[in-house]
Amino acid sequence: MQYRRFGRTEMMLSQFTLGCMQFTRCPEPQALATVERAVELGVNHIETARGYGNSEERVGKALKRIFKTTPREDLYITTKIGPSSNVDEFKRNFDISMNFLGLDYLDNLDFHGPGSYETVAPAMSDRGCLGYVRKLMSEGVVRHFGCSTHGYPKGVMDLVNTNEFESINLHYYYFYQGLRHVVERANELDMGVFIISPNNQGGRLQLPTESLSEASAPLKPMTFNHMWLLNQPGVHTLSFGPASPEQIDDNLIAQDYDGTGPDRAIFDRVLAQVESRYRARLGEDFCTVCNQCLPCPENINIPGLLNWRQMHKAFDMTEYAQGRYAKVGSGGAWILGAKGDRCTKCGDCLPRCPEKLNIPELLWQGHQELETGEISGPAWDHEGDLLKKDLRSD
Repeated sequence: MQYRRFGRTEMMLSQFTLGCMQFTRCPEPQALATVERAVELGVNHIETARGYGNSEERVGKALKRIFKTTPREDLYITTKIGPSSNVDEFKRNFDISMNFLGLDYLDNLDFHGPGSYETVAPAMSDRGCLGYVRKLMSEGVVRHFGCSTHGYPKGVMDLVNTNEFESINLHYYYFYQGLRHVVERANELDMGVFIISPNNQGGRLQLPTESLSEASAPLKPMTFNHMWLLNQPGVHTLSFGPASPEQIDDNLIAQDYDGTGPDRAIFDRVLAQVESRYRARLGEDFCTVCNQCLPCPENINIPGLLNWRQMHKAFDMTEYAQGRYAKVGSGGAWILGAKGDRCTKCGDCLPRCPEKLNIPELLWQGHQELETGEISGPAWDHEGDLLKKDLRSD
């Protein structure tokens, strides 16, 4: 296992982190055995959350067994708690977490889920949750403090630029590179960068389509994505979320990858194969997910929709893309914005697109393909008018 300095925390973390959200869905003995097996293989960072059901409790039981033979200081534990405007509620949740984990101190505490500074602002004061975290840090009860987010790039960048967080957990993958500038900025500030769910959220790569498997051969698609991330100098650790010890090995194929030697040569060849297919299938419609099209007056998740559309068209990742699109507009923190049928063809995004894409047309095509499964031609007539009278009708 390779280990990387987690930014200015100075924690030397394994480049793969055991994420424990899946523990709520498996029998307890299986969950405990999964933690023990991961630690045996060199994983030294374990990540859970107050909001993950009984995950903290199960992690705590596993740690109690592990610490009989492994020194406490050899492992780093992270849990996450939502930054409530009610400090007493945050305190209660912290006490519950520490009780379940059975720890005297926590290596890393994250604010869980803020998408922007605006959403977390009430907690970011000396009298708010931030002040309480600082108190815990001064007492040595919490060693380091970070943030986990599912927000748009601008919102995430605002969180990074507060410089209040020593690390950040975010969504950044080969198939979603929209946070590249955020990762670069976090690196400038010497923040630890933790990648959330590169397998599942990165495209259900643990269950790849045949066309994606062909394009990434001889690497498995999720190994290709892991290696792509580990080649990024600002990325430090990638989460993986097995629900059993048997699921661990496939996730750790790249555990010793250091970006050099024969493995790097294989990766470079595969990267060229994947990008060639991407460009060939999308042609002039290829979106780089630069996010310059945002904000949209109708709050359409333009980069998300275009990205899912091209995953669908280039690699037949239709089930994943339609699953993500189905959640758009649900109000959840994971999938933001509105669907493509809200487009009014206002043209606000067009001059900002460096690729000069016909974004309104691609939004409607994407909506048809991902909402209904239909693959159809342009949704505009020869004069550029909508073929559907009211795209905003439900």
